[in-house]
Amino acid sequence: EEPKDACLAADEESCEVVHNDVNDSDEIVPKAFITMPSSDVVEISQSFYWPLYTRPIDWIYQCHLLEENDEAEAMVRRVAEELQALEFRQASSFAQDDDGSDGNATETFDPLEASVISVMEELTDVKEDWFNDLSGGQKSKVELVRKVFLHDKCPSVLLIDETMAPLDPNSKSIVMEKLKRFCADSVVIVIYHTDVRENEDGETIDCVPSNDFFDENIHLVNHTLVHRPVC
Repeated sequence: EEPKDACLAADEESCEVVHNDVNDSDEIVPKAFITMPSSDVVEISQSFYWPLYTRPIDWIYQCHLLEENDEAEAMVRRVAEELQALEFRQASSFAQDDDGSDGNATETFDPLEASVISVMEELTDVKEDWFNDLSGGQKSKVELVRKVFLHDKCPSVLLIDETMAPLDPNSKSIVMEKLKRFCADSVVIVIYHTDVRENEDGETIDCVPSNDFFDENIHLVNHTLVHRPVC
């Protein structure tokens, strides 16, 4: 089986048989259980479901925002701002008019605000298949906002299954920094493919880079979970 890494645990009894791929220096870690479904556990999977012919904002909130009032507008704006905080749309792509203004000479043009307003409009339009038009990274950002950042606090346990894989390096850094702040008191478990690097002795090793985000690395190979350092 292809090795993967996660901050996950299993007990010594279930890991009695240590396979050849497990190094002598690896530490087999004790057991822990995660029961799902649970209000304390949220999972963001590799496969995203999105309904057809719906307004994105209705699916994100899991309700129909029918009334056009200040409260509904504030809810839409919050989603747009959370998405733009993760660089869902590039603010630099929202330019001024050709005459050098945004159509209102009395106000200073703000590309970030323009991008938020544009995303708000996008969220409230009925789409045949909105998710299909998004990139893999944009889909990941929508799910992170929908399941994590729209809530008052991070879930006690957050399972992230390869959600960061489609993100470009800059977006991945932004997402990691936001998760680190927002989920400081939670357990965040990320399924993450290893990087191939050389150690001090010039040997090729598989490792998970810390990126100032990962604290621990639990390596999974042949149904065995072992603790390895981050690099």
